[in-house]
Formats: sequence, structure tokens, C-alpha cells
Amino acid sequence: MPELSSAENSELVQRLLNSRLLHTDWVLYFLLALFVIGAFVVAWKIAYFVLNAVRSRALKSKVDGLVRGSPLDAFMADVQELPGIEAGVLRQALAFSDNGADVVEQQMDVELARSKQRMELGLTFLGTVGANAPFVGLYGTVGGIVKAFRDLSAETEAGLSSVISGIAEALVATAIGLIVAIPAVVAYNYLQKQVKKTVSASQGLNKQVLFRLRAAEETD
Repeated sequence: MPELSSAENSELVQRLLNSRLLHTDWVLYFLLALFVIGAFVVAWKIAYFVLNAVRSRALKSKVDGLVRGSPLDAFMADVQELPGIEAGVLRQALAFSDNGADVVEQQMDVELARSKQRMELGLTFLGTVGANAPFVGLYGTVGGIVKAFRDLSAETEAGLSSVISGIAEALVATAIGLIVAIPAVVAYNYLQKQVKKTVSASQGLNKQVLFRLRAAEETD
């Protein structure tokens, strides 16, 4: 592969400098938009899990009563009225109770997998922002530094102070990128923990209900 001559290399660099590829004035606005959207997603998901935790208390009480010996038919009727993720899993699975406990268990697994997908809605965005916002900020910084040196070559009277001022402004993009990324990563990890916690709680309740269903089948 032939190497580029010095003149050709210089021409290529000039074309890149004059192209819009290194025009990074949009970076700060883009990062600000990511921050606002991320804050909305975090607030929405936290409210979602807090509300579900409150709703699940009523279900846990009903399941405890079922294990102690309350009528199975009454429990199934109560589940139809209860809100929440765990109640939704039981409601969909118990619709197949006439087919036996094994079928109910399979439906519990299917419905819990669907519920987990719904719980994770929005988390991919937070993870992507957390992983890539620093690089977007760095891109803005590189573009700003290039612009600062290009301005220096065009305005010799401004001198070193122009370059320093331009670089300082460019570094703001990296700082903003980190400000956007760090809360996104923290929120992502926290919300993933809430998903696992909810899935674990639902699995525990499912096992208790299955125990009672199997006990009823053995009695019959």
C-alpha cells in the first residue's frame, strides 16, 4: 500500500479540519439532553419500584394466609383484584390451575420472564449513557482543542491566552460527560438490584403458592 506524501497528508488534515467532523458545538447540548432524559427515566423507575413494593405487601399477606390454610379458591379470587408485578405473575399463572401445579409452575416462569423484561425497560438507556457519555464529552474536548489551535494560527495577536481559553472551554465537555455518566451508572446498578430483588420476591411467593397447590392435589 503506497504511503501518503507529506503534502498529501497535510492536505488530508486540512480537509478534516475544515469539515464538520470536528465541529463539536452540539456536544454540550446533546449531553444536556441525555442528562434530562436520564433523570426522567431514573425518577420513573424509582417510583415504579417503590409503588410496587407497597402493592406487594397485600399479596404477601394473602400468601401467608394461604400457607396457613385459608381457602385456595378465596385466594385465587383475591389475586384477581390485587395490583403489582408479583400479583400479575400469579394471576396469569393461576388461570391454568385446572391443568395442574406443573403447568402453573411453567406459566409462572414464562410470565416472570415477561415481567422482568418490562421491569428492565429503560435500563439499557441508562447503561448506554453511563458507558458512552464520557467518550462523547472527550470527543467535544478534542474538537474544542483543535478549534483553539486553529484559531491561534489564524489570529496571532491573541497569542497563548486564546489557546488557553479555548482549551479550558473544551475541557468543560469532558467534565459534563462525567457528570452525566456517573449518576447514570449509579442509577443503573441500583435499578438492576431492584429488578433482581423483585424477581427473587416473586419466585418466593410462587413457591409458596405451588406448595399449597400440590398439597391440594395430593389431598384430592
